[in-house]
Amino acid sequence: MKKLMRFTVALALVCACIVPINAQSSTLAKAQSYWLNNNELSGLDAVLAVESLGLDVEDEKNNFTLNYSFEAPTNSYGDEITYEEMDAGYLAKNIMALAAIKSDPAKLKLKDGSTINLIDLLKSKIDENGNVDYGSANPESSTAYTMFALAIVDESYNLDKLGLNLTEMQLSDGSWGYNGAWGGPDITGWALAALSLCNNTYQASIDKALAYLASIQIDNGGYSGFGVNCNSQACAVWGILEYDIQGVKNGTYNKGTGNPYDLLLQFMQEDGSFGASLDVDYGNAYATVQAALTVGVYENGSLIDNIKAQYDEMLNPKNDQPEPTPAPAPAVSYTHLRAHETK
Repeated sequence: MKKLMRFTVALALVCACIVPINAQSSTLAKAQSYWLNNNELSGLDAVLAVESLGLDVEDEKNNFTLNYSFEAPTNSYGDEITYEEMDAGYLAKNIMALAAIKSDPAKLKLKDGSTINLIDLLKSKIDENGNVDYGSANPESSTAYTMFALAIVDESYNLDKLGLNLTEMQLSDGSWGYNGAWGGPDITGWALAALSLCNNTYQASIDKALAYLASIQIDNGGYSGFGVNCNSQACAVWGILEYDIQGVKNGTYNKGTGNPYDLLLQFMQEDGSFGASLDVDYGNAYATVQAALTVGVYENGSLIDNIKAQYDEMLNPKNDQPEPTPAPAPAVSYTHLRAHETK
């Protein structure tokens, strides 16, 4: 059964410095400070990491620069690509990032002036049996990210067929890998997070995944599938947090005296970045992105739930302005009318 604790962490910027308030941890403040000081975001994963930490990319005061154009998207090699050419997983990640920055993926304007509905396009890449078009990528991560995106932008969409296909890709040891091979904690974490969206429908598969992660865990809390490294640790812990955040905090997933999240923090450098391994004293770009996202989920709750909340707020903006108190009627009767601004 999916067990999530959702809570809001208040953020304050004072003199351009992050100040921990309302129980905000020093770890979160340090991670936020890193991204505010290194504010060029190189791709979709960076957007998700920053948003997970509670920093709005679209907020001008944060001064973020995104080195990626949704109007003219590119692939991982920097070559321009159309959305129609994307595999389902990469398209899903675009949708997630757009929703996170409160830009409607159903009404995306392209550089040629045309408008495209990325949500409908993603659905068209899923066949009637729940198989996704994964192109030259892999079906495991493509299916997981497709589930993430649809859970955010279409809560009425039935994820069961996608979830069933994902369970059928699970390897005999309980892990997921790349194209049915090389099972490890990275994609296992993503798959675990995705199946958590189906509540307890695929609990047997979730239990098998958790057993796999426990089997490769060493006494310091690290997952040693590919040797203990920051990327794998962050992905595995993110998946467990999406499934059972309170269990991570209560020590349910400890090994010996080692908590897997606490072990992840040992990769953190003085500037708030994360090293790829425990024996380095400098940050690694990919490790920093993966770890920052996981820190954000630990501190602020489910990434999927929080992006969904931002997407829903974009579709249904709230009027934060209080209703004005009517002025006393003057001697000559007339009505004061005031238009209310909507944030």
